Amino acid sequence: MWSLFAVGIKDTVEPIMFNKLNLVLICLSSVAVAVFVSLMPESLTFWGYLGSDRRPLGVKLTEEFGCGSDSQHAVTLNTLQLHKTTMLQLSQASVQRNDELKGEALAALHLARDHLKHDKKEKALKLFRHALALAPNHPDVLNEYGEFLERNEKDVLTAEHLYCRALIASPTHSKALQNRKRALPLVEEIDQSSFNRIDQKRDVLVKVPDSHPAMRRMKKESYFHHIYHTAAIEGNTFTLSQTRSLVETRLAIGGKSIMEHNEILGLEAALNYVNSTLVHRIGAVTVSDILNIHKRVLGFVDPVGAGEFRTTQVFVGSFVPPEAKELNKLMQEFVLWLNSDEAMSFHPIELAALAHYKLVSIHPFYDGNGRTSRLLMNFILMQAGYPPVTIRKEDKLEYYQHLESANGGDVRPFIRFISRCTERTLDEYLWATTENSSVVLADIRHKEVDSRTIIIEHHSSEP
Repeated sequence: MWSLFAVGIKDTVEPIMFNKLNLVLICLSSVAVAVFVSLMPESLTFWGYLGSDRRPLGVKLTEEFGCGSDSQHAVTLNTLQLHKTTMLQLSQASVQRNDELKGEALAALHLARDHLKHDKKEKALKLFRHALALAPNHPDVLNEYGEFLERNEKDVLTAEHLYCRALIASPTHSKALQNRKRALPLVEEIDQSSFNRIDQKRDVLVKVPDSHPAMRRMKKESYFHHIYHTAAIEGNTFTLSQTRSLVETRLAIGGKSIMEHNEILGLEAALNYVNSTLVHRIGAVTVSDILNIHKRVLGFVDPVGAGEFRTTQVFVGSFVPPEAKELNKLMQEFVLWLNSDEAMSFHPIELAALAHYKLVSIHPFYDGNGRTSRLLMNFILMQAGYPPVTIRKEDKLEYYQHLESANGGDVRPFIRFISRCTERTLDEYLWATTENSSVVLADIRHKEVDSRTIIIEHHSSEP
Protein backbone atom coordinates (compact mmCIF):
# COMPACT_ATOMS: atom_id res chain seq x y z
CA MET A 1 0.00 0.00 0.00
CA TRP A 2 2.71 2.45 0.84
CA SER A 3 4.19 1.99 -2.65
CA LEU A 4 1.14 3.77 -4.07
CA PHE A 5 2.12 6.99 -2.35
CA ALA A 6 5.94 6.70 -2.61
CA VAL A 7 6.19 6.84 -6.41
CA GLY A 8 8.67 9.46 -7.58
CA ILE A 9 10.20 10.25 -4.20
CA LYS A 10 13.60 8.75 -5.05
CA ASP A 11 13.82 10.94 -8.19
CA THR A 12 13.36 14.19 -6.27
CA VAL A 13 16.13 13.77 -3.69
CA GLU A 14 19.76 13.96 -4.82
CA PRO A 15 22.47 12.50 -2.58
CA ILE A 16 24.89 14.98 -1.02
CA MET A 17 28.54 13.99 -1.52
CA PHE A 18 31.11 15.19 1.03
CA ASN A 19 34.77 15.54 -0.04
CA LYS A 20 37.82 16.81 1.82
CA LEU A 21 37.38 20.42 0.68
CA ASN A 22 33.85 20.48 2.12
CA LEU A 23 35.10 19.22 5.49
CA VAL A 24 37.85 21.87 5.63
CA LEU A 25 35.38 24.66 4.88
CA ILE A 26 33.02 23.42 7.57
CA CYS A 27 35.78 23.37 10.18
CA LEU A 28 36.93 26.91 9.28
CA SER A 29 33.35 28.18 9.50
CA SER A 30 32.95 26.69 12.98
CA VAL A 31 36.16 28.38 14.21
CA ALA A 32 35.05 31.74 12.81
CA VAL A 33 31.69 31.51 14.56
CA ALA A 34 33.35 30.63 17.89
CA VAL A 35 35.73 33.64 17.68
CA PHE A 36 32.86 35.97 16.82
CA VAL A 37 30.75 34.79 19.75
CA SER A 38 33.67 35.25 22.20
CA LEU A 39 34.36 38.83 21.03
CA MET A 40 30.72 39.94 20.78
CA PRO A 41 30.24 40.92 24.50
CA GLU A 42 33.32 43.18 24.36
CA SER A 43 31.93 44.97 21.34
CA LEU A 44 28.58 45.42 22.99
CA THR A 45 30.26 46.78 26.12
CA PHE A 46 32.24 49.28 24.04
CA TRP A 47 29.10 50.61 22.43
CA GLY A 48 27.30 50.82 25.75
CA TYR A 49 24.76 48.01 25.30
CA LEU A 50 25.86 45.83 28.20
CA GLY A 51 28.08 48.03 30.35
CA SER A 52 30.82 46.53 32.51
CA ASP A 53 28.44 44.53 34.71
CA ARG A 54 28.42 40.96 33.35
CA ARG A 55 26.25 39.44 36.04
CA PRO A 56 23.22 37.43 34.94
CA LEU A 57 20.12 39.47 34.43
CA GLY A 58 18.22 37.56 37.14
CA VAL A 59 20.94 38.37 39.74
CA LYS A 60 20.95 42.06 38.82
CA LEU A 61 17.15 42.30 39.13
CA THR A 62 17.20 40.47 42.46
CA GLU A 63 19.79 42.82 43.99
CA GLU A 64 18.50 46.05 42.49
CA PHE A 65 14.83 45.52 43.30
CA GLY A 66 15.16 43.59 46.56
CA CYS A 67 13.81 40.29 45.28
CA GLY A 68 15.75 38.01 47.62
CA SER A 69 14.37 34.72 48.98
CA ASP A 70 12.01 36.42 51.46
CA SER A 71 10.90 38.90 48.88
CA GLN A 72 10.37 36.16 46.31
CA HIS A 73 8.17 34.27 48.79
CA ALA A 74 6.16 37.44 49.41
CA VAL A 75 5.77 38.07 45.69
CA THR A 76 4.58 34.48 45.19
CA LEU A 77 2.00 34.83 47.96
CA ASN A 78 0.84 38.14 46.53
CA THR A 79 0.53 36.59 43.08
CA LEU A 80 -1.49 33.66 44.40
CA GLN A 81 -3.72 36.01 46.36
CA LEU A 82 -4.25 38.15 43.29
CA HIS A 83 -5.08 35.05 41.21
CA LYS A 84 -7.54 33.86 43.86
CA THR A 85 -9.19 37.27 44.01
CA THR A 86 -9.45 37.42 40.23
CA MET A 87 -11.04 33.97 40.01
CA LEU A 88 -13.49 34.89 42.75
CA GLN A 89 -14.43 38.07 40.91
CA LEU A 90 -14.92 36.14 37.67
CA SER A 91 -17.08 33.59 39.48
CA GLN A 92 -19.19 36.32 41.04
CA ALA A 93 -19.55 38.03 37.67
CA SER A 94 -20.63 34.73 36.11
CA VAL A 95 -23.23 34.16 38.82
CA GLN A 96 -24.47 37.72 38.42
CA ARG A 97 -24.72 37.26 34.65
CA ASN A 98 -26.62 33.98 35.07
CA ASP A 99 -29.02 35.67 37.48
CA GLU A 100 -29.59 38.43 34.93
CA LEU A 101 -30.30 35.89 32.18
CA LYS A 102 -32.61 33.96 34.48
CA GLY A 103 -34.52 37.13 35.33
CA GLU A 104 -34.84 38.07 31.67
CA ALA A 105 -36.00 34.54 30.81
CA LEU A 106 -38.68 34.61 33.52
CA ALA A 107 -39.82 38.03 32.29
CA ALA A 108 -40.16 36.62 28.77
CA LEU A 109 -42.05 33.65 30.19
CA HIS A 110 -44.46 36.02 31.96
CA LEU A 111 -45.05 37.94 28.72
CA ALA A 112 -45.68 34.69 26.87
CA ARG A 113 -48.41 33.81 29.37
CA ASP A 114 -50.05 37.22 28.83
CA HIS A 115 -49.98 36.77 25.03
CA LEU A 116 -51.57 33.34 25.38
CA LYS A 117 -54.41 34.83 27.39
CA HIS A 118 -55.10 37.16 24.43
CA ASP A 119 -54.74 34.27 21.93
CA LYS A 120 -51.54 35.68 20.42
CA LYS A 121 -49.91 32.30 19.84
CA GLU A 122 -47.21 33.37 17.37
CA LYS A 123 -45.85 36.04 19.70
CA ALA A 124 -46.07 33.65 22.62
CA LEU A 125 -44.06 31.05 20.67
CA LYS A 126 -41.29 33.56 19.98
CA LEU A 127 -41.17 34.53 23.64
CA PHE A 128 -41.02 30.89 24.75
CA ARG A 129 -38.10 30.30 22.40
CA HIS A 130 -36.38 33.44 23.68
CA ALA A 131 -36.81 32.33 27.28
CA LEU A 132 -35.44 28.87 26.47
CA ALA A 133 -32.40 30.37 24.75
CA LEU A 134 -31.68 32.52 27.81
CA ALA A 135 -32.24 29.78 30.40
CA PRO A 136 -32.05 26.37 28.63
CA ASN A 137 -32.11 24.42 31.90
CA HIS A 138 -34.74 26.32 33.86
CA PRO A 139 -37.49 23.81 34.79
CA ASP A 140 -40.35 26.35 34.65
CA VAL A 141 -39.33 27.52 31.18
CA LEU A 142 -38.96 23.94 29.93
CA ASN A 143 -42.25 22.79 31.40
CA GLU A 144 -44.39 25.70 30.20
CA TYR A 145 -42.85 25.67 26.74
CA GLY A 146 -43.65 21.96 26.59
CA GLU A 147 -47.26 22.63 27.60
CA PHE A 148 -47.54 25.24 24.86
CA LEU A 149 -46.20 22.86 22.19
CA GLU A 150 -48.47 20.04 23.33
CA ARG A 151 -51.66 22.10 23.44
CA ASN A 152 -51.18 24.51 20.56
CA GLU A 153 -48.71 22.83 18.17
CA LYS A 154 -49.81 19.23 18.88
CA ASP A 155 -46.12 18.33 19.15
CA VAL A 156 -46.24 15.70 21.87
CA LEU A 157 -42.76 14.31 21.14
CA THR A 158 -40.94 17.60 21.67
CA ALA A 159 -43.16 18.43 24.65
CA GLU A 160 -42.33 15.14 26.37
CA HIS A 161 -38.62 15.78 25.74
CA LEU A 162 -38.93 19.20 27.40
CA TYR A 163 -40.74 17.68 30.40
CA CYS A 164 -37.92 15.17 30.70
CA ARG A 165 -35.30 17.94 30.63
CA ALA A 166 -37.27 19.84 33.28
CA LEU A 167 -37.20 16.76 35.53
CA ILE A 168 -33.46 16.32 34.95
CA ALA A 169 -32.96 19.90 36.14
CA SER A 170 -35.48 19.55 38.99
CA PRO A 171 -36.54 15.93 39.74
CA THR A 172 -39.31 17.04 42.11
CA HIS A 173 -40.95 19.56 39.77
CA SER A 174 -44.62 18.64 40.32
CA LYS A 175 -46.07 20.04 37.08
CA ALA A 176 -43.38 18.44 34.94
CA LEU A 177 -43.98 15.10 36.69
CA GLN A 178 -47.71 15.29 35.96
CA ASN A 179 -47.19 16.37 32.35
CA ARG A 180 -44.65 13.65 31.58
CA LYS A 181 -46.81 10.98 33.20
CA ARG A 182 -49.65 12.04 30.91
CA ALA A 183 -47.54 12.44 27.74
CA LEU A 184 -45.37 9.34 28.04
CA PRO A 185 -48.04 6.78 26.97
CA LEU A 186 -48.84 8.91 23.92
CA VAL A 187 -45.16 9.15 23.02
CA GLU A 188 -44.67 5.41 23.39
CA GLU A 189 -47.68 4.81 21.14
CA ILE A 190 -46.26 7.13 18.48
CA ASP A 191 -42.84 5.49 18.66
CA GLN A 192 -44.32 2.00 18.41
CA SER A 193 -46.43 3.08 15.45
CA SER A 194 -43.26 4.31 13.74
CA PHE A 195 -41.50 0.99 14.43
CA ASN A 196 -44.49 -0.92 13.02
CA ARG A 197 -44.46 1.14 9.82
CA ILE A 198 -40.72 0.57 9.36
CA ASP A 199 -41.16 -3.17 9.97
CA GLN A 200 -43.79 -3.32 7.23
CA LYS A 201 -41.36 -1.72 4.79
CA ARG A 202 -38.65 -4.15 5.84
CA ASP A 203 -41.00 -7.09 5.25
CA VAL A 204 -41.74 -5.84 1.73
CA LEU A 205 -38.03 -5.44 0.97
CA VAL A 206 -37.18 -8.92 2.26
CA LYS A 207 -39.39 -10.39 -0.48
CA VAL A 208 -37.10 -8.93 -3.17
CA PRO A 209 -34.56 -11.66 -4.06
CA ASP A 210 -30.87 -10.91 -3.65
CA SER A 211 -30.31 -11.99 -7.25
CA HIS A 212 -32.52 -9.19 -8.56
CA PRO A 213 -30.34 -6.81 -10.67
CA ALA A 214 -31.81 -3.73 -8.98
CA MET A 215 -31.10 -5.19 -5.53
CA ARG A 216 -27.50 -6.03 -6.44
CA ARG A 217 -26.94 -2.53 -7.76
CA MET A 218 -28.60 -0.90 -4.76
CA LYS A 219 -26.45 -2.88 -2.34
CA LYS A 220 -23.33 -1.80 -4.19
CA GLU A 221 -24.36 1.87 -4.21
CA SER A 222 -25.30 1.71 -0.54
CA TYR A 223 -21.88 0.24 0.22
CA PHE A 224 -20.07 3.23 -1.31
CA HIS A 225 -22.49 5.73 0.22
CA HIS A 226 -21.99 4.29 3.69
CA ILE A 227 -18.19 4.52 3.48
CA TYR A 228 -18.33 8.04 2.03
CA HIS A 229 -20.77 9.54 4.56
CA THR A 230 -19.22 7.78 7.57
CA ALA A 231 -15.78 9.14 6.68
CA ALA A 232 -17.17 12.59 5.83
CA ILE A 233 -18.80 12.91 9.25
CA GLU A 234 -15.31 12.59 10.75
CA GLY A 235 -13.92 15.32 8.47
CA ASN A 236 -12.63 13.30 5.50
CA THR A 237 -12.70 15.42 2.30
CA PHE A 238 -13.07 12.60 -0.24
CA THR A 239 -16.02 13.01 -2.61
CA LEU A 240 -18.38 10.12 -3.34
CA SER A 241 -16.80 9.50 -6.75
CA GLN A 242 -13.30 9.57 -5.25
CA THR A 243 -14.38 7.12 -2.55
CA ARG A 244 -15.77 4.78 -5.18
CA SER A 245 -12.60 5.05 -7.27
CA LEU A 246 -10.27 4.28 -4.36
CA VAL A 247 -12.31 1.32 -3.14
CA GLU A 248 -12.65 -0.19 -6.62
CA THR A 249 -9.18 0.47 -8.07
CA ARG A 250 -6.94 0.99 -5.03
CA LEU A 251 -5.28 3.82 -6.97
CA ALA A 252 -4.32 6.98 -5.07
CA ILE A 253 -6.35 10.19 -5.54
CA GLY A 254 -4.30 13.28 -6.33
CA GLY A 255 -4.44 16.11 -3.80
CA LYS A 256 -5.59 13.89 -0.91
CA SER A 257 -3.43 12.97 2.07
CA ILE A 258 -2.26 9.47 2.90
CA MET A 259 -4.29 9.73 6.13
CA GLU A 260 -7.54 10.30 4.24
CA HIS A 261 -6.79 7.44 1.85
CA ASN A 262 -6.19 5.14 4.79
CA GLU A 263 -9.41 6.21 6.53
CA ILE A 264 -11.42 5.17 3.46
CA LEU A 265 -9.57 1.86 3.14
CA GLY A 266 -10.04 1.14 6.85
CA LEU A 267 -13.79 1.73 6.68
CA GLU A 268 -14.05 -0.48 3.62
CA ALA A 269 -12.17 -3.28 5.42
CA ALA A 270 -14.34 -2.94 8.54
CA LEU A 271 -17.63 -2.89 6.63
CA ASN A 272 -16.53 -5.91 4.60
CA TYR A 273 -15.66 -7.71 7.85
CA VAL A 274 -19.12 -6.99 9.30
CA ASN A 275 -20.86 -8.09 6.08
CA SER A 276 -18.89 -11.26 5.48
CA THR A 277 -18.11 -12.47 9.00
CA LEU A 278 -20.30 -11.08 11.77
CA VAL A 279 -23.75 -10.78 10.20
CA HIS A 280 -24.10 -14.46 9.33
CA ARG A 281 -22.57 -15.72 12.55
CA ILE A 282 -24.75 -17.21 15.26
CA GLY A 283 -23.86 -16.39 18.85
CA ALA A 284 -23.31 -13.60 21.32
CA VAL A 285 -21.49 -10.37 20.55
CA THR A 286 -18.12 -10.24 22.32
CA VAL A 287 -15.59 -7.58 23.21
CA SER A 288 -13.28 -9.26 20.70
CA ASP A 289 -15.81 -8.57 17.93
CA ILE A 290 -15.81 -4.86 18.75
CA LEU A 291 -12.01 -4.80 18.91
CA ASN A 292 -11.83 -6.54 15.53
CA ILE A 293 -14.12 -3.93 14.00
CA HIS A 294 -11.97 -1.13 15.40
CA LYS A 295 -8.78 -2.91 14.30
CA ARG A 296 -9.96 -2.68 10.72
CA VAL A 297 -11.33 0.86 11.01
CA LEU A 298 -7.93 2.22 12.09
CA GLY A 299 -5.73 -0.56 10.74
CA PHE A 300 -4.32 1.58 7.93
CA VAL A 301 -4.21 4.83 9.94
CA ASP A 302 -2.73 3.61 13.23
CA PRO A 303 -1.63 -0.04 13.05
CA VAL A 304 -0.27 0.06 16.62
CA GLY A 305 -3.32 1.55 18.35
CA ALA A 306 -5.94 -0.20 16.20
CA GLY A 307 -7.93 -2.74 18.17
CA GLU A 308 -6.53 -1.55 21.51
CA PHE A 309 -8.23 0.31 24.35
CA ARG A 310 -6.92 3.73 25.26
CA THR A 311 -4.63 3.92 28.29
CA THR A 312 -5.10 7.58 29.30
CA GLN A 313 -7.94 10.02 29.86
CA VAL A 314 -9.47 11.81 26.88
CA PHE A 315 -11.87 14.74 26.57
CA VAL A 316 -14.59 15.21 23.95
CA GLY A 317 -15.69 18.82 24.13
CA SER A 318 -17.57 19.25 27.40
CA PHE A 319 -18.08 15.48 27.72
CA VAL A 320 -15.56 13.58 29.88
CA PRO A 321 -15.53 9.83 29.11
CA PRO A 322 -14.76 7.24 31.81
CA GLU A 323 -11.20 6.77 33.03
CA ALA A 324 -8.97 4.34 31.16
CA LYS A 325 -8.68 1.98 34.15
CA GLU A 326 -12.46 1.38 34.04
CA LEU A 327 -12.65 0.44 30.35
CA ASN A 328 -12.23 -3.33 30.66
CA LYS A 329 -14.98 -3.53 33.26
CA LEU A 330 -17.31 -1.20 31.35
CA MET A 331 -16.86 -3.06 28.08
CA GLN A 332 -17.56 -6.41 29.74
CA GLU A 333 -20.72 -4.95 31.28
CA PHE A 334 -21.66 -3.51 27.89
CA VAL A 335 -21.49 -6.84 26.03
CA LEU A 336 -23.33 -8.57 28.90
CA TRP A 337 -26.14 -6.05 28.53
CA LEU A 338 -26.05 -6.35 24.72
CA ASN A 339 -26.63 -10.11 24.94
CA SER A 340 -29.10 -9.98 27.83
CA ASP A 341 -32.81 -10.77 27.78
CA GLU A 342 -33.50 -7.12 28.56
CA ALA A 343 -31.70 -5.99 25.40
CA MET A 344 -33.42 -8.67 23.31
CA SER A 345 -36.80 -7.31 24.45
CA PHE A 346 -36.16 -3.98 22.69
CA HIS A 347 -37.15 -3.34 19.11
CA PRO A 348 -34.09 -3.90 16.86
CA ILE A 349 -33.88 -0.20 15.94
CA GLU A 350 -34.11 0.78 19.61
CA LEU A 351 -31.44 -1.78 20.54
CA ALA A 352 -29.13 -0.66 17.71
CA ALA A 353 -29.45 3.00 18.71
CA LEU A 354 -28.85 2.27 22.40
CA ALA A 355 -25.82 0.11 21.58
CA HIS A 356 -24.45 2.93 19.42
CA TYR A 357 -24.92 5.49 22.19
CA LYS A 358 -23.57 3.29 24.98
CA LEU A 359 -20.36 2.48 23.09
CA VAL A 360 -19.80 6.13 22.18
CA SER A 361 -20.33 7.19 25.80
CA ILE A 362 -17.77 4.64 27.03
CA HIS A 363 -15.39 5.98 24.35
CA PRO A 364 -12.96 3.05 24.69
CA PHE A 365 -10.54 4.16 21.94
CA TYR A 366 -8.45 7.22 21.24
CA ASP A 367 -9.93 7.52 17.76
CA GLY A 368 -12.55 5.76 15.67
CA ASN A 369 -15.22 5.48 18.39
CA GLY A 370 -18.00 6.94 16.22
CA ARG A 371 -17.14 4.83 13.18
CA THR A 372 -16.94 1.67 15.28
CA SER A 373 -20.26 2.48 16.99
CA ARG A 374 -22.04 3.07 13.67
CA LEU A 375 -20.73 -0.24 12.35
CA LEU A 376 -21.90 -2.04 15.50
CA MET A 377 -25.30 -0.40 15.08
CA ASN A 378 -25.52 -1.63 11.48
CA PHE A 379 -24.42 -5.11 12.50
CA ILE A 380 -27.40 -5.30 14.88
CA LEU A 381 -29.79 -3.92 12.25
CA MET A 382 -28.57 -6.26 9.50
CA GLN A 383 -28.98 -9.28 11.75
CA ALA A 384 -32.61 -8.19 12.19
CA GLY A 385 -33.17 -8.02 8.41
CA TYR A 386 -32.64 -4.30 7.82
CA PRO A 387 -30.22 -2.90 5.24
CA PRO A 388 -27.15 -1.04 6.55
CA VAL A 389 -28.23 2.45 7.60
CA THR A 390 -26.30 5.50 6.48
CA ILE A 391 -26.13 8.65 8.64
CA ARG A 392 -25.52 11.34 6.06
CA LYS A 393 -22.91 14.02 6.48
CA GLU A 394 -25.68 16.61 5.99
CA ASP A 395 -27.21 15.32 9.23
CA LYS A 396 -23.96 15.64 11.17
CA LEU A 397 -25.13 18.57 13.34
CA GLU A 398 -28.44 16.91 14.22
CA TYR A 399 -26.61 13.64 14.90
CA TYR A 400 -24.27 15.29 17.41
CA GLN A 401 -27.09 17.30 18.98
CA HIS A 402 -29.06 14.13 19.72
CA LEU A 403 -25.96 12.46 21.17
CA GLU A 404 -25.51 15.49 23.42
CA SER A 405 -29.17 15.28 24.41
CA ALA A 406 -28.63 11.63 25.32
CA ASN A 407 -25.67 12.66 27.47
CA GLY A 408 -28.07 15.02 29.23
CA GLY A 409 -30.30 12.12 30.23
CA ASP A 410 -32.91 11.67 27.46
CA VAL A 411 -31.94 9.13 24.79
CA ARG A 412 -35.35 9.00 23.07
CA PRO A 413 -34.59 11.78 20.51
CA PHE A 414 -31.48 9.87 19.43
CA ILE A 415 -33.49 6.65 18.98
CA ARG A 416 -36.01 8.55 16.85
CA PHE A 417 -33.18 10.00 14.77
CA ILE A 418 -31.81 6.51 14.05
CA SER A 419 -35.37 5.37 13.31
CA ARG A 420 -35.77 8.12 10.70
CA CYS A 421 -32.43 7.22 9.11
CA THR A 422 -33.50 3.58 8.96
CA GLU A 423 -36.83 4.42 7.33
CA ARG A 424 -35.16 6.70 4.79
CA THR A 425 -32.76 3.90 3.84
CA LEU A 426 -35.65 1.45 3.44
CA ASP A 427 -37.53 3.96 1.27
CA GLU A 428 -34.48 4.30 -0.99
CA TYR A 429 -34.22 0.53 -1.35
CA LEU A 430 -37.94 0.17 -2.09
CA TRP A 431 -37.90 2.95 -4.67
CA ALA A 432 -35.00 1.24 -6.45
CA THR A 433 -36.07 -2.41 -6.24
CA THR A 434 -39.88 -2.66 -6.37
CA GLU A 435 -42.37 -1.97 -9.12
CA ASN A 436 -45.05 0.59 -8.24
CA SER A 437 -43.08 1.53 -5.15
CA SER A 438 -45.16 4.67 -4.62
CA VAL A 439 -48.31 2.54 -4.38
CA VAL A 440 -46.62 0.19 -1.91
CA LEU A 441 -45.44 3.06 0.33
CA ALA A 442 -48.84 4.77 0.15
CA ASP A 443 -50.54 1.51 1.15
CA ILE A 444 -48.25 1.19 4.20
CA ARG A 445 -49.04 4.76 5.25
CA HIS A 446 -52.77 4.11 4.81
CA LYS A 447 -52.61 1.03 7.04
CA GLU A 448 -50.78 3.06 9.68
CA VAL A 449 -53.48 5.76 9.67
CA ASP A 450 -56.22 3.15 9.97
CA SER A 451 -54.54 1.45 12.91
CA ARG A 452 -53.97 4.75 14.71
CA THR A 453 -57.58 5.81 14.11
CA ILE A 454 -58.79 2.61 15.76
CA ILE A 455 -56.51 3.27 18.74
CA ILE A 456 -57.77 6.83 19.12
CA GLU A 457 -61.44 5.78 18.90
CA HIS A 458 -60.79 3.06 21.47
CA HIS A 459 -59.31 5.56 23.92
CA SER A 460 -62.02 8.12 23.30
CA SER A 461 -64.75 5.61 24.09
CA GLU A 462 -63.47 5.03 27.57
CA PRO A 463 -65.42 6.77 30.36
